[in-house]
Amino acid sequence: MINTIERHFPAYKGELKKLYGFKKNYLFLDLTLGDGGHTEEALEAGCRVVSFDIDIEAIKRAVSFVPEEFSPLIFESDNVSVPAPKDFSWIIIRGNFIKVGEFAKKLELPKFDGIMVDLGPSQFQILSPERGFSFNTDEPLDMRLTKDLGVTAADLLAVLNEGELVELFNLADEPFAKPLARIIAKQRTISPIRTTRQLADLVYRVKKGRPGKIHPATKVFMALRMAVNLERENINLLLPQLPGLLVKDGFMGIISFHSGEDKLVKEFIKKEEERGVLSAINEKPIEPSKSELSISKRTRSAKLRIAKKNN
Repeated sequence: MINTIERHFPAYKGELKKLYGFKKNYLFLDLTLGDGGHTEEALEAGCRVVSFDIDIEAIKRAVSFVPEEFSPLIFESDNVSVPAPKDFSWIIIRGNFIKVGEFAKKLELPKFDGIMVDLGPSQFQILSPERGFSFNTDEPLDMRLTKDLGVTAADLLAVLNEGELVELFNLADEPFAKPLARIIAKQRTISPIRTTRQLADLVYRVKKGRPGKIHPATKVFMALRMAVNLERENINLLLPQLPGLLVKDGFMGIISFHSGEDKLVKEFIKKEEERGVLSAINEKPIEPSKSELSISKRTRSAKLRIAKKNN
């Protein structure tokens, strides 16, 4: 199953060496391994890399894609209890990135020269039929990145009241949040909404004739994915840890795919600038180049903000 779905094309592929100044023995922290695109770029530039991912299937895929010469040392979150080898080239930690500070301390890792966080799900996760992320096929409405999470998207649709559904959809900038919440609340009194097709059909009924540039169900599915995987909560728990993991003049970059996420990142960097901890490298987010978009349109909504550690 590992390679049945094509490898994910990460945003800003090939740009990190220039943006971060990769060189031999540069210590890079990739907090969202995915299919390993950013990690591989760092390894090939001579960096030493620590990668995180909560998804065991993603880790297996990344290891299969990255050249064998960069064989990783893999830690499960429950066995991160001994110092890492001083001469490691690539470490993978299977765990939630909100525990990065705790794991870095347990492994006695030095401070990093650069950190990358890519907040978008990978193509593999979106297209895996058993995960329920896609509105293009009929799948159980799950949307969990890991089965360790208890609540599925179907569970949320079953228990949130109409007002809470409106609030949830507004987080994804869904302009039809109210009528969508109304039709979902009505439908579940008739029968539960358990599959991606059921939900996508409801959205289409509300938006019929207004397809726009993206699929009508895109923002509803995004809102549910964010809620199921506690994405906003995790971002708020992660960001305050990052400056303390960097060396002086080290860089941290965060790639977001939604205005709400970008706003969280922007506000955090601004606050840390006011404290004298960070300096924003770019006032406006860096967007993918035309050449990148010609290869992968999936990165069209990506926004990258980079900040430098001052002391």
